[in-house]
Amino acid sequence: MDWSRLNELALLSVSRACAFASLAIFCFMIGMAGYPLVALKSGAVLMMFSAAVLVIKAQRSPAKPYKRTELWVLLAPEERPSNRFAQQVIGTTLREMFIRFAGYFAFGAFCCFAGAMALQLINQLFGS
Repeated sequence: MDWSRLNELALLSVSRACAFASLAIFCFMIGMAGYPLVALKSGAVLMMFSAAVLVIKAQRSPAKPYKRTELWVLLAPEERPSNRFAQQVIGTTLREMFIRFAGYFAFGAFCCFAGAMALQLINQLFGS
């Protein structure tokens, strides 16, 4: 079993799902472009929600049946770990990826909150 291949496929699986979530959040924010402060704040809340969902998924991943994961399906039959320790290997690998992307979403939420605070400050200093 090639550990780098397992990590690569776990990265593909989790990043694809997170990309779709990011696209939905981005489209929502673009839809509110007329109200940039609201768009930034709502984007930050949605990103924090996504990060929370990823943390919950990370906590549950070691117990999720490994044969029901996308990672198991992506692995070729000869690449799959033996059934003795597949649950631990796949659960741990997915857990690490979920935590990694939860951090990315949390950072994105922080950036949106900071942008909203800066925009609000600019509006108070120079707005009407």
